[in-house]
Amino acid sequence: MNHTDTSRPLPDDGQAEIIVLSADRDAAQLVWEKTATALGYHGSPRRRLTRDGGEQLSAVVDAPEHPLPGQQGAAEDSTSHLMAGPRITIDELAVHCSAAAVWIDQLARAAETPDTPVELADDIEALRREARALRERAERLHKVARIIDGDIPLAAGFTSGDKWGASALDTDREDFGGPAVIPTANQLLHLAGTGAWASTTLTYPEGMDGVPGSLLKSWESKTAQQRRARERDAAIAQEVLRIECERCEAGSGEPCRTKTGRAAEQAHTPRQREAEVNVDARIGWLGDNPVAVDEP
Repeated sequence: MNHTDTSRPLPDDGQAEIIVLSADRDAAQLVWEKTATALGYHGSPRRRLTRDGGEQLSAVVDAPEHPLPGQQGAAEDSTSHLMAGPRITIDELAVHCSAAAVWIDQLARAAETPDTPVELADDIEALRREARALRERAERLHKVARIIDGDIPLAAGFTSGDKWGASALDTDREDFGGPAVIPTANQLLHLAGTGAWASTTLTYPEGMDGVPGSLLKSWESKTAQQRRARERDAAIAQEVLRIECERCEAGSGEPCRTKTGRAAEQAHTPRQREAEVNVDARIGWLGDNPVAVDEP
C-alpha cells in the first residue's frame, strides 16, 4: 500500500493544490477525506487511475491561513503532527508507514545520481530493503485497522479454548502472558485467520463491548511501560546525587564510597530509598500508571 500526499502553494493567488497518490484506492480516498477536511474543502477531487491500478486525487483549494501542522522538531516525543486526535489511530500508523516507504524509495532513487560521483549501490539497496519492510508493516497495520473497525470477522476464541476481549475478563490464562482482554496485533491477525473457518465469529467492537472504559483509557503498551521505568531509573540516579549520604557522608554531586574510599555506582540503601521516594512523589509513580517523568 503506497501513497503520497502533498500540497503546494500556487503563484500569488491564495490557492494551493492537493495531490494524493496511492496504489491502494481505498487508502487514497481515506487520505483525501482527512486532508480535505483539515483544509475545509468540501468539493469533489479530480480522479485519475494510475498504471499500477491505484488512483490519483487532486484539487486546487483555497490555501489555509495557517499551514497544516508539521514536524516541529527531531525529539522522539514530538508526535502531535502525526495524529488528528489526542492519540494516533492504527489506520494513521499504517498510512504513515506507507508514506515513509514512499519517501525512502524516493531517497534511494535520488541517490542513484548524487551531486558528487560516488557509487552508493549498497546504500541504495539497503534503503530499498527498508522501504519494502515498511510497506509490509503498513499492510499489516492496515489489516489490523480493518479488524478494529469491525470489517473482518474474528473467531470467538483461540484454538486452545481461551477467550479474548470482554469474555476474557476474570479468566485465568497461564500461557502467552495471561488473559487476552486487550488482544495483541498478532492475536487479532490469528483470530482473523481462524475466523475464516470458525463456527462462531464476532467483530472486534462486539468482542470488546463490556471491557471497562477505565481499563481502555489507562492501558499502555509494554514498550511504554519499559520506557517510563528507564526514565524513572534515570531520574532517581540524578536525585541520588542531590542527597547527602548518611552512611558514607558523600555530599551533593558525589557518589557513595566504600569504607576504603572507593567510589561506587550503587548508592547506599538509605540514600537510594530517599531518592526513590522523592522521584515517585514528584511523578506520581504507581508502577504501571501512564505518567511521564518530568524534569526536576
